[in-house]
Parts: sequence; structure tokens; C-alpha cells
Amino acid sequence: MGFHNLFFKAIDAVYERPQNGRKCTRFSGIEFDVKTDIVYESSLPEVCRLDVYRAKDCICGKKLPVLFYLHGGGFVAGDKYHRRAFSKWVATQGYAVVNVNYALGPQYKFPVPQTKLISALNWVTDHAEEFGFDLSRVCVGGDSAGAYYASVLACIVGSAELQNMLGVHTQINFGAALLNCGVYDMELLARKVILFDAGRKVFKDMTGINASGIPLYRWNFLFSVPDIMNRSFPSTLLIHSEKDILCVGQAEAMLSALRENGIQFCEYKSTRLKDNHCFSLMWKGRAAEECNAIIKAFLSDFSEGRLS
Repeated sequence: MGFHNLFFKAIDAVYERPQNGRKCTRFSGIEFDVKTDIVYESSLPEVCRLDVYRAKDCICGKKLPVLFYLHGGGFVAGDKYHRRAFSKWVATQGYAVVNVNYALGPQYKFPVPQTKLISALNWVTDHAEEFGFDLSRVCVGGDSAGAYYASVLACIVGSAELQNMLGVHTQINFGAALLNCGVYDMELLARKVILFDAGRKVFKDMTGINASGIPLYRWNFLFSVPDIMNRSFPSTLLIHSEKDILCVGQAEAMLSALRENGIQFCEYKSTRLKDNHCFSLMWKGRAAEECNAIIKAFLSDFSEGRLS
């Protein structure tokens, strides 16, 4: 196991308390219906699991908008467990949150994570009646590596050609995307020197190749979300940090692609070094609080039909 693998695993341990142990994440007086470790793909039952969060007061026999959420972790670490507080917070806003684990590198390489996540989407479709999912109001979201998977899923869902290339099919459509400090260009990750060469090493973990092998790599069409985005991409909230130590330079091409494709979007950018990668998940501080207010408003606008 390389240093970069240990680094990404350590992040979850270091940030467990600020992300999940603050007073504001206790949600006093609110009862939740939480179903954990549901297997969504029987071929990888230990890997392909998800949790469903709903606030009991919001169930009441009515259909709920859905947030299909993917955790971060540098593609090689992370777990849905570390998004407990975020999932509950969104559930208090009247959402059913589907908090998803996915195949991690280096054990699983592209396109295994992408294709298995389509299975997770199909699980949502198949269990919509059981959990009261409103399939006409599904938002995809993720942070860091999870934002890559969320954005590439939005492209796959909106393209029959991409589904055919991957040998998958889904009937779900996304009406919104919540993307937090993500990687959107894997080639940039492979070529840009960041944090002890972690980008290049993660890229090799996920593909088995170096940057020089990109032109001949069978799945290279999955590397750049801006390149495969089309006008079916959902309305988007893009969160990024100007001084991001892990995803520096990733947001700019994504913003350009959103504009070029005529996608409705809004953004929040932190500018201080202390408000760094995935800062909103820390809950405290001006940038985190401002950003989370924008996330709440964005999710409300989507659930109430105010996004085009």
C-alpha cells in the first residue's frame, strides 16, 4: 500500500469528528428511518452496498425527492459511513438520501466503479415504491472522487451511446447535480503534480496505465467529464476551492463546459487556504456555513420544481 493510499484513508479518521461529531450534526428531536448496508449488486456483495436515510416526519406516505450521493476518498479509500451527518442533514430537508459505496482502486479499475454504480441507480428504480422514491426528482451528488463519479454518471445517464459503450442501461434521469470539490478530468490528475505525486499514483491505481498510455486506453472516454457532457446534463451546483490542495484546476474546465452546453448552474468558490478541499463538510466557519446555506436552497429549489 502506497503513501497516497494511507493518506486518503487517514483523512477519514482525522475528519470524522468535525464531519460527524459536532453539536449541529446531532439533529436533536428528529427521528430518522435508516436502512444500512443494502446490497445493490450481488456480484460484489461486500463492496456494492448502500444506505437509505429518511426523516420519519417526512415519510407520511408521500413520495420523496432523492439525493443519490457518492462519498469521496481519492478513488482508493472512503466509505458511506463518513457521510452519515450529511445524509441526515439532507434528509431533514424532506429528501430520501441514497448514500452509496462503490468499487475502490487499486483492486477495481475503470470501468468497474462506473458500471456497478449504474446497478445502484437501477436498484433505486426497482425499489422506488418500497422507499417512496420520486423518480421524477432525482439529484445526483458527490464530493471529491465522488463528484467525479456523480458527474460522469450524469453524462452516462444522458447518453444512449455511452451506455452502449459500457454495456449498461438505466431508465433514471437526473434533474440536478450537486458537485463538491471534484475531479472532472482524470488526465489532468495524471499529469499535474499534486501532493507527493498522489494524482499520478491514483490514476495508475484506477487504470493500470501511466499518462503516456492514455491515447490507446480502451476506457479513455471516461476521463474527461467536460468532453462528454451534452445538453442533457442536469442543473448543477458546483462547489470548489480556489486553493484546493487536491483538485486544483479541476473546476475551470467544468464551468466552461456547463456554459458551452447551456446548462443552468450556480457555483460557490472558497478563496481562503483554510477553506480547502470539501470545506463544507466541516460545517463550521463562514465559507462552510455560506456554502451549506446555498446547498440547502439549491435542494429546495429542485424539490419544489424551481430549477429548469
